[in-house]
Amino acid sequence: MFQAKQRRWSDGYSQLPFGKGRICMPNSEIKVLVRIVDDDSDLRAAIRFLLESEGWEVADYYSAADFLLNDDPEIPGCLILDVRMPEMTGIELQGELKQHLRQIPIVFLSAHGNIEMAVKTLHEGAVDFLTKPVQEDKLVPVISRAVKLDLIKRGLSFDHEEIKERYKELTERETQIVSLLIKGLLNREIGERLGISTRTVEVHRARAFKKLQVHTISELIQSAHAAED
Repeated sequence: MFQAKQRRWSDGYSQLPFGKGRICMPNSEIKVLVRIVDDDSDLRAAIRFLLESEGWEVADYYSAADFLLNDDPEIPGCLILDVRMPEMTGIELQGELKQHLRQIPIVFLSAHGNIEMAVKTLHEGAVDFLTKPVQEDKLVPVISRAVKLDLIKRGLSFDHEEIKERYKELTERETQIVSLLIKGLLNREIGERLGISTRTVEVHRARAFKKLQVHTISELIQSAHAAED
């Protein structure tokens, strides 16, 4: 489990105005959501705290059935999935989703996994298979990659030229920090790599987000993908 202070959390996701987990596109607003399915409430809260502190919109579910009943498959994002759970296991949920042609990118977490299990889940389309207790610097980059895969798969469109112009406004330092954020590095890790304080990273990050007109990591990844096209 993460060494993180727990914060208040609730099932599902809140309907927030543009700028909180949404990105503006030519004719719509798209919400990106990271789902957590795990019967360990403490672990769910810890992962949720970590991801929300990094700017992600998060929903958590205590079981596979809870997820199937309450999740909205129209919202892009990814799924962090425990392997061993009562009633329906994570692997069984993966099969259920595949059977119904729901191709949400899955990141498995397990304290009981083995090589054979990991290979099987990856063969069935999982993005990655991580062991508990999972390290922050391993989980965050995988989440970024999984979300990007889902956005590409859904073929989301953007006003590419406008976004490219926004990126041209970034300073060299802001560009460095944005690039490392997209790769999944935490503010602390970016500071260590660039030889600056975490506070300085936060200041440059805030300025870059304002210039790019994004408010979360998920929005940043989407805009970066659009700027590359």
